[in-house]
Amino acid sequence: MKKNLITNMCLSAGLLIAALSLGSCMDGDINKDPDKIMESELNKDNLWGTYLTTMQRRVAPEDQNDFQLTEDLVGNMYAGYYAGTQNWEGGYNGTTYSFPDGWINRPFKVAFVDFLSSWNVLRQKTDSSTVLFAVGEVVKVAAMHKTTDIYGPIPYTRFGLASPVPYDSQEAVYERFFKELDHAIGILTEFDAHNAGSKPLEKFDLIYGSDIAKWIRFANSLKLRLAMRVRYAYPGAQALAEAAVNNSYGVIESNADNPTMQSNNALSFTYFNPFYNLYSEEGYNEDRMGASMEAYLVGFDDPRLSIFFTKGTDNKYHGLRNGHKNGNRFQGKPLLSKPTITQATPYLWMTAAEVWLLRAEGALLNWQMKGTAKDLYEQGIRTSLSQHGLDAQADAYLASTHQPAAYDGVYRSPSAAAPSDITVAWDDAATTEKKLERIITQKWIAMYPLGQEAWSEFRRTGYPKLFPVVDNLSNGAVNTEIQVRRLPFPESEYTGNKAEVEKAVKLLGGADTGGTRLWWDKK
Repeated sequence: MKKNLITNMCLSAGLLIAALSLGSCMDGDINKDPDKIMESELNKDNLWGTYLTTMQRRVAPEDQNDFQLTEDLVGNMYAGYYAGTQNWEGGYNGTTYSFPDGWINRPFKVAFVDFLSSWNVLRQKTDSSTVLFAVGEVVKVAAMHKTTDIYGPIPYTRFGLASPVPYDSQEAVYERFFKELDHAIGILTEFDAHNAGSKPLEKFDLIYGSDIAKWIRFANSLKLRLAMRVRYAYPGAQALAEAAVNNSYGVIESNADNPTMQSNNALSFTYFNPFYNLYSEEGYNEDRMGASMEAYLVGFDDPRLSIFFTKGTDNKYHGLRNGHKNGNRFQGKPLLSKPTITQATPYLWMTAAEVWLLRAEGALLNWQMKGTAKDLYEQGIRTSLSQHGLDAQADAYLASTHQPAAYDGVYRSPSAAAPSDITVAWDDAATTEKKLERIITQKWIAMYPLGQEAWSEFRRTGYPKLFPVVDNLSNGAVNTEIQVRRLPFPESEYTGNKAEVEKAVKLLGGADTGGTRLWWDKK
């Protein structure tokens, strides 16, 4: 991002309310309403289905600046995937744990003004018993769980129904997520049972082309992801996870079911991956491989390394430590490895490999995941390698006892000892905690480049072990070794929704800083 593109954005309550004031409202399940769109009308050139398309395009925003400030400079950097080669805001920016207003405002604006405003129309104009409504619910949870995992408490259950919009505790938000997913799964299952092969959303669905069975498997997989997210804080997590895996449709197991944003010829939609312009030389030229990625991928001799990154001019892979105040001194340096993502690279919301590895963690806890921890772990790795065309290397990789490598700093980015002694090969004699580290480390690799999800999993479990930032400019608010736990609430909320955001801080249970843990961050 060019330094002059970061500006303070005011997301006032007035702006939020304007985005929501679109007519009558409904809350939770409702009876059929003759004034709302029903299934039989979806095959017409219906306006309301386009709101689903818009929602799908905003789960990961296509605008490169929105994407940068919601997915990249937060998730990707904090997850250790990338490091920045800029000194945004004179070095006082999110990568150094100093949070400018523009940085903390943007994810909030993208979620509430851009994304949820489309949902607000869809839910008002579509009967809650329809496939359109149910798929919209799944898409909403896919987008909004990232928002609550950035901030903690958010305005959610009363969004569009009250002014000013009250905040909910994160526990309440997650409970609503599970209810919405269960409602959607029920509606979609009932529809598919009586209309197998029917495609009521084929004019609007960019992800699955209206394949309802795939939507059910994704909804179950998302339920599993969120159940595992809260397992240290929520007593019902096990039951939710087991219900997802043991549902009659099951969860995603094949890469063919990965929810994917990509060009769609049938809908005349061309997808341009917004990340490309963030690292390319003709774009912002600012993201390079993170030092943590180098340590694990090089140390493991991971066959995905060349799929994910390019070599430097010395024919070797080099990453960069994150959080340099004067990071612009690294911009354009020829030894640093670049991402390989192109404008045409699809964007995945979830991978089958992640789901197998979620199940591996559940099996480690003796949850009913339809397999042992070892078998599910190894299937997760095989599925990830297969996703990248590396099936032939799976056996050798699964037997590997290579360990993460030390980081030999380049361009005066500080060196560091190897972050872990974990191996790829499963060890039945290892402690449960060591097995968990092994599972999460491989999940971190398999989820790349979904930095938001990887950051959440790092906060939840402490794995993989990541190098800390070089320059911590938080004035003690964020512990360098524990690392950042959340973003502060937007300044615009303090000016436009002051009473409610002050209540949100009480719900947070700590200071409104980057160092306060979220509700589920209880390990």
